Amino acid sequence: MSFRILLLGFGNVGHNLVSLIDSRRDLLKKDFGLELSVVGVGTRSKGTIYKESGLELGSLLRSENFTGRVDSASQSGFSVGLAVEDLLSDGEYDLLVETTPFQIESGQPAFSFLEKALKREKHVVTSNKGPIFHYFHEIRELAFSKGVKCLFEGTVMAGTPLFSFASECLCGCEIQSFEGVVNGTSNYILGLMSNGSGFDDALLEARRRGYAEPDPVLDVDGWDSAVKASIVAQAVMGASYIPFEEMEVKGIRSVSPRMFEEAQRFGGSVRLVAGVERDNGAFRIRVRPSVLPSNHPLHSVSGVTNGALFLTDTLGEVCVTGAGAGSRETAYAVLRDIITVWKRREQKR
Repeated sequence: MSFRILLLGFGNVGHNLVSLIDSRRDLLKKDFGLELSVVGVGTRSKGTIYKESGLELGSLLRSENFTGRVDSASQSGFSVGLAVEDLLSDGEYDLLVETTPFQIESGQPAFSFLEKALKREKHVVTSNKGPIFHYFHEIRELAFSKGVKCLFEGTVMAGTPLFSFASECLCGCEIQSFEGVVNGTSNYILGLMSNGSGFDDALLEARRRGYAEPDPVLDVDGWDSAVKASIVAQAVMGASYIPFEEMEVKGIRSVSPRMFEEAQRFGGSVRLVAGVERDNGAFRIRVRPSVLPSNHPLHSVSGVTNGALFLTDTLGEVCVTGAGAGSRETAYAVLRDIITVWKRREQKR
């Protein structure tokens, strides 16, 4: 029996996820006994398609590549034009995968998508930071009450495991603080600036290489890092939701040559560091460019690589680094979450 997926969003992450599922079909079956079936795809601008017995993924990928739409695939017995809400409410699926665009102000409509699926007792996997940042506790409580899982590894550090590492490898530890270089765009720009480029030229190069969005304000002004730090604070350290106005956030636009000179003088580096600290039972989130000395674990995190440093009460400092940007890397994180949900479901049987 296949594990049926309803996929919302078919941008770079969604497209790469379907490609991974299609290319790893035999491996998933051999290693995990997992047969994945994508029964529906819902998008805002590329149409919707649904087939209860499962879509032919190769045809779906070729059609979207050629036409820019998912509803033009040549498949028998499929339905097109259904509203996303109808797919969520009436479709037959086991797990919702949500990869729609990040909406920082409210986390909507992604939260409503997750909520509908969870209320139907469907598992959920998302790479969308918005709903996890704004509604983490509501989502966790709803998932628990319905006996299903909601996983979100791809929201921070793309394909590098952070939340699974913290929950499985640091279980029994109290995490006292967190520092992270969690925005690949800013880190890449700072690397170019350390070699003499001005901010504008470095940003232009980041755009040319596809590391920066057309509007990079969330990245370079620190808000993307702040959202990720908040997700870590809530999901790993037990913090309550912290609104933007209670965070200290400073981006990289105003980093001066003097800061790079100071870093070079001591063999260090300039990084945009997102931090979470416990403060008398409360939590403080701060994002700012910092000079890291050469012996700091995050000093060597360069380019679009990300790094996370946990300070624990039993192990001291524990650092995780790896790929922190890229749609294929994020799609892999989503696939890993899907496998995790499947394995936990099978263990209960």
